[in-house]
Amino acid sequence: MATVDTDILAAIAAGTGCGLVILDEGGLVEYWSPQLEEISGLPADQIVGQAWSELVLPCGFGEAERLDDCGTVLVDAATALPGIAFYPLGDNPAQPARRVGVLRLTSSFATNSEDFPFAVENASGIPSQRAMFGLLQRQLAYQSRYQTPFSLLFLRMKNFSTFVEVLGEGDWEITNRAVYDQLSAIVRMADSVGLYDEATFWMVLANSSLKGTQVVAEKVKRLASSMKVEAIDVFLSVAVGGVVACEGEKNEDLVQRGLDEIEKALKLPSGISVES
Repeated sequence: MATVDTDILAAIAAGTGCGLVILDEGGLVEYWSPQLEEISGLPADQIVGQAWSELVLPCGFGEAERLDDCGTVLVDAATALPGIAFYPLGDNPAQPARRVGVLRLTSSFATNSEDFPFAVENASGIPSQRAMFGLLQRQLAYQSRYQTPFSLLFLRMKNFSTFVEVLGEGDWEITNRAVYDQLSAIVRMADSVGLYDEATFWMVLANSSLKGTQVVAEKVKRLASSMKVEAIDVFLSVAVGGVVACEGEKNEDLVQRGLDEIEKALKLPSGISVES
């Protein structure tokens, strides 16, 4: 197996926003980038050396899905990561060659895919409340198996009713789409954003501790508060609440804790409340 400079590849992956996988001449995984670690929930040391054609990941849906001994959903890697494009390294197409697989994950990729990492269910192309519950169920399964922490944040638009009264429902959907695009742009590739209800966004933060969640909550609050609806020249007034998931917790309980934090945030001068 050829030597792989993981530091250089990690820098390329981070700088380009791409997930990278390298296969050797025999189709074995040589390199699995940090972005793919976050998406799959599996560290590189569990992937490197495995055959790509036989590799299964604990994510995705479809006819190839099956359960492991712990009840976790498994799916073939090629099905779970359909956006990966492979490029051969070599001049002779007749000879087996190493291949580089590149996954460029953007908000449009997520919203246009029915299987990865969630199904889109609302007309504006934003992941829905139902999508959130499905994603949380999978994240809780990953946490139980791999002890991977994650968090749930909610962003509430406090002056929602004012905008709807002046602009109407149609223009408010445009505003929601603009907020969604901005939130998707500032979170990491492995994080997810969606619409809980007409005035509330949800964010699932992978591999996020309490401190990291608090940092993201402050960033989200600053971003949303700086957004102005030009039609009526009014800034958004928002509150952010969030919680770190507890191992063994039911997703309904996790969501309720997050909503409770939003209610607390609405009463605080900072407009932010995040708890473990």
